[in-house]
Amino acid sequence: MSYDALTLSAITIIFVFIIVIVLVGRNRAATEMRMRNLARNLLMMQSSEDAREICQKIHKKYPDLCAGIDFTFRDEGNGVEIDEWNSDKPRPEV
Repeated sequence: MSYDALTLSAITIIFVFIIVIVLVGRNRAATEMRMRNLARNLLMMQSSEDAREICQKIHKKYPDLCAGIDFTFRDEGNGVEIDEWNSDKPRPEV
């Protein structure tokens, strides 16, 4: 079974189009998850004095890091602590 050049081109274009749609969907989902994480951390900083103090200490040591992106907070009832450290810089003991 052989196909002409037009059919092969159409199949290739459709295949590439599907791949692009899948990649855009994944990127969009990842961006939405990052935005939710950022909003959660900003809300925690607004409502928790401990989170603000930790953030200020980190900001004094690493002024270019951003809460919710480079590090995240966790509050499990016994105080706020750093949950994830996504920076390549050494994690501070706060």
